[in-house]
Amino acid sequence: MKRFLLFLLILPCAAPAQKPDPRIDSLQKLLVQAKADTQKVNLLNKLANVHWDTEFPRCLKNATDAINLATKIKFYKGLSQAYLNRGDVYYGKLVPDSAITDYKRGISIAYKSNNPQDMAYGYNDLAVILRTQGRHADAVVYFLKAADIYERIHDLNGSANSWTHLANNYNHLEQFDKALAAYQKAYELRVKLNLPLVAAQSLAGIGMTYRNKELFAKGTDKKNFKLAVRYFDKALKTFIELKHPVNIGLCYKELGITYLQVEDYPNTLKNLLPAEKIFTEIGFKRELGSLYKGIGLAYMHLKQFDKAKHYLDKGLQASIDEHYEQHIKESYEALYSYYKMTGNDKKSLEYHEKFELMKDSLAKVFNFEKLAETTTKYEAEKKQHQINLLSKENTIQKLSISKQKTTTGIVAGVFLATVAFGGMAYSRKQLKQKALMQTKMLEQQDVITKAVLDAEENERKRIASDLHDGVGQLFSAVKLNMNGLFDRITLDREEDRFLAENTLALVDESCKEVRIISHRMMPNMLLRSGIASDLKSFIEKIDGDSLKVTLEATGFKDRLESNVETMLYRVIQETVANVIKHAAATRLDILLNRDKEGITATVTDNGKGFDTTQIGGFSGIGLKNIITRIEYLKGSVDYDSTPGKGTAVNIWVPVA
Repeated sequence: MKRFLLFLLILPCAAPAQKPDPRIDSLQKLLVQAKADTQKVNLLNKLANVHWDTEFPRCLKNATDAINLATKIKFYKGLSQAYLNRGDVYYGKLVPDSAITDYKRGISIAYKSNNPQDMAYGYNDLAVILRTQGRHADAVVYFLKAADIYERIHDLNGSANSWTHLANNYNHLEQFDKALAAYQKAYELRVKLNLPLVAAQSLAGIGMTYRNKELFAKGTDKKNFKLAVRYFDKALKTFIELKHPVNIGLCYKELGITYLQVEDYPNTLKNLLPAEKIFTEIGFKRELGSLYKGIGLAYMHLKQFDKAKHYLDKGLQASIDEHYEQHIKESYEALYSYYKMTGNDKKSLEYHEKFELMKDSLAKVFNFEKLAETTTKYEAEKKQHQINLLSKENTIQKLSISKQKTTTGIVAGVFLATVAFGGMAYSRKQLKQKALMQTKMLEQQDVITKAVLDAEENERKRIASDLHDGVGQLFSAVKLNMNGLFDRITLDREEDRFLAENTLALVDESCKEVRIISHRMMPNMLLRSGIASDLKSFIEKIDGDSLKVTLEATGFKDRLESNVETMLYRVIQETVANVIKHAAATRLDILLNRDKEGITATVTDNGKGFDTTQIGGFSGIGLKNIITRIEYLKGSVDYDSTPGKGTAVNIWVPVA
């Protein structure tokens, strides 16, 4: 399954009505009969792979079940595969933050369990999704890491994948001859390995490269266009024979875009509309932005303007949902052309300005100098590692040559070994003492941190109680007395009655404000109903007209340990407060999920964002409080933000 992610961004290749995959029934029967838990994990992962081609919800369930079971029995090989599988589902369902989180977990587990195959798969998948976000330098590093692993374990299929990624990067750089050579190399390796599906994907990659090359061709014979169509048709034939809906749809889409490029609009629709039908049937959302844009442009040039507007608008929204900035830019350009053709100069200018801004933004993100610098740094580190290995081999050879004067060498060796053993014993004792001291220091640091956080929480409760029982009650008494006073006296003047009513309203508003503040500092629901319920109560008090907040919480049927519950509530509360104070956002989404491994919380806003490299220099205590609390819970917090593009706060806390 996930191995096809490599091509979802480079092809774009569905089929007639789907038939049930015979592998599903077979795997389900084996799953029921499985005797060992490890066997069940492997079967769930295989089912996830099969369902990814046709049914994302089932794939998600299979992967999550595999994660839960593998965690329970500590089957780390199956666990890393399950996380990578679930990451692929989130990728296909356009939830990039969750996909990146699962990819990173899968890679980390594969590293700890010495599973290079899954490490390489994870690096490739992670790099693909980073590339869609315009983070090209980061993506290149992960592609290189994957390539090194494939080379080390002599994996020809992995090497073919690396050639494919290299070809894709050459396409981005408009170095089409190099891209064609790399795709050809990948194709030859896949034919050698008898992998018809991915071999056909390489053919589609060649077709796409010829199509891109046509844009820059100076001739008029459309030679490159004809070659592109030939390779796409050849790939499509294989995809249909193999009954692979995703790649059939992608190939139809790319053929349609190719015909659009040479202004053959009937053939454009002949290919793009079947692709739309297939993607809708299987719930595949990736690439819809480009697909809808192509359909809209074809209708526009055929003067069917209502249909054109419908699809161009859908294309822009789908591109935004994909978080695929290249497609967003292309949609702005298409809408600019539409409004220009239909005579709406105001709208045409508006989308032209958006197009130019996005083009400039992408030019800054795709920084070739940074890309070159990152690649050079990585290659330098790799060469240094090779030099170190050669140095060790040299040392071994020298030791082998020195097998002379054996008797003297043995005596000297015994003497040196004795001295070395004594030194090692002494060093070990010193290291143990040092480790013990560090452990004690960490324990002491935990005690101090807990004391500080407990003191802060107790102070919150004290202040909240004082506000509620002291100031709040005083305000209530004032309100009661003023009501009694105004009932006893007669205010003849209109101005006096207005002043009295206004004063009562202010006192009433003050009572409410004191009550709200005291509840925020010490939420009544937290101790009775748990974090999910209390967070819901908290966000309901936020003004929905200025900030729309959504909360989705799963897995909180049972209560958390009280300290964890309180700390996590405070962290999310502080994060929401930061958004309200600083982000100028209009939307805030909170995703809270608890599984057997821990709690994942993601808080995403559409605000103005910030430079995460400057996070250490912020003077406010809000972020520091968040980091301190999460560190105390032995968890992690990651800020993913760019100025002008919102912020995602990813929190993970283990649960004992």
